[in-house]
Amino acid sequence: MRRVPALVLALLIAAVAVVGWAAPASAHATLVSTDPAEGAVLAAAPTEVTFTFDESVQLVPKGLLAFDASGEPVEIDPSASGEVVTGKLADDLDDGTYVITWRVVSADGHPIAGSLTFHVGAPSAKVEVPRLGPADPGALPTIQAIVHGLDYVALLLAGGLAFFLAWTARGVRLTDVVRRRLVRILRVSAFVAVAAAALAVPLSGAYQLGSGPGGLFDPSSLDPTLVREDLVVLALQVLGLGAAVWSAGRAKSALTTDLATALAVWSPALVGHTRAYEPGTLLVVTDALHLTAGAVWLGGLVGLAVVLPTIAGRPRDAVQLLSRFSTVAAGLLAVLSASGVLLGWRIVGSWSRLFGETYGRLLLVKVALVLVVVAMAAWNRYRLVAQVTGGVGHDRQRKATGLVRRVVVAEAAVLVAVLAVTGFLTQKPPGGEPPASPTTADTGVVTGVANEDVKVLAVLDAGPGLQRRLIVQVQDTAGEPLDLYDAPAVALRSARVDLGEIPVVPTATGTYVADVVFPTSGTWELQVSVRADEFTSPVTTVDLTVE
Repeated sequence: MRRVPALVLALLIAAVAVVGWAAPASAHATLVSTDPAEGAVLAAAPTEVTFTFDESVQLVPKGLLAFDASGEPVEIDPSASGEVVTGKLADDLDDGTYVITWRVVSADGHPIAGSLTFHVGAPSAKVEVPRLGPADPGALPTIQAIVHGLDYVALLLAGGLAFFLAWTARGVRLTDVVRRRLVRILRVSAFVAVAAAALAVPLSGAYQLGSGPGGLFDPSSLDPTLVREDLVVLALQVLGLGAAVWSAGRAKSALTTDLATALAVWSPALVGHTRAYEPGTLLVVTDALHLTAGAVWLGGLVGLAVVLPTIAGRPRDAVQLLSRFSTVAAGLLAVLSASGVLLGWRIVGSWSRLFGETYGRLLLVKVALVLVVVAMAAWNRYRLVAQVTGGVGHDRQRKATGLVRRVVVAEAAVLVAVLAVTGFLTQKPPGGEPPASPTTADTGVVTGVANEDVKVLAVLDAGPGLQRRLIVQVQDTAGEPLDLYDAPAVALRSARVDLGEIPVVPTATGTYVADVVFPTSGTWELQVSVRADEFTSPVTTVDLTVE
């Protein structure tokens, strides 16, 4: 008990240290506005484009790219300051359509991406999709989740065993063989944790760059501006777990090693979702307490599983060890429950998101597993431990100690599953998946074939609310706009609403524009009747997605 004030002080100092690095924000960022606006037709070429988000964002390397209508790169000078991302353009842009693709990282560590399309003079006759390379992250998110889960298990086990050796088992007569076994487990788990934290650095960089598993070998994945927090986590785990291993190997501990171990255990709070929610300080501290409770519980269970068989014949030591851990476990249960409810409520925020999103459903799985652990712990505490500490005879105490150990092993196994789920939770952004990188659909261009000589290209540019600008261009098979006999007849309908024929205004050869107010979002059918001459009107139909 004399060590409790030192441990509490160490945890408080660690809290201040970790919170000092935490920057509060609010979920992953959302694009608020752009200049020029999406789909704008400008009389003169702009000298720069700006993107404004609802929170500070970080621009990744090559995160802002510009392309002309043929898909060829256009020179752009990107920069980011707080919530605003700016790209300076050349002064001599030709008339036509331009696409700006962007990719930034939110405060919660998750990347978001999108594109902006605008037109100088008039829309180009044909718009090619920018050649950005593969946008599919492939197995990278799954690999990240596995690595994070492995890091959680190993980190909390190492930190928890350090606490078990320093306090829970203090005064209990452990044989040299048992102590060496515990230290060996601590060393192995510390090594695994550090290795996983090291692997997490390039994984995080590749994820934020959107380069997939192949990006692990890209030097850009180790850019310090991208992986700064991951490098800090790695450094804390190296120093903290190194101190824990050194202290355990010498059968003694000090305030400095307790502090270093606490910092290591709390390090995942630096890169978790909680740092992106308000109130930032409270939630980061709560997350750190959650991690501490999990570490002490897991390390205690594994420590008991190793020690109990060797002291089953010494009832006094068994009673002392189990009584001490039971007291600690009761406090841990309160901390885990309170911190888990607070974190879950603040991050998820509604019942619909809890049941309707991947993050919420994974959280429910985690809660269910925790309830299983709580049920096992209650059975252990009130039925089996009572038989060990109740002085019911040496043989019955010995038998009860064996039963306690079996339940403890089962508890530890379920806790490992809880931490594995936590690893996947770290890779699922609350509030839905971030927007994917630009693809063909992101340009808003759809094409329909009227007959063997005529095709129709339609562009639905974004506007305020459900007000959109519809651009329709009629082309020949080579992609050249056609000079028509008369404006095409354009009609719009959905499964519920028929807007009928929409008046269009000619803006260039074969190109027509209409401002449309859609009553609802969803899929709309665009029918274009091309008036090629007095007697010929081939018709084509395409689907437009209004979001």
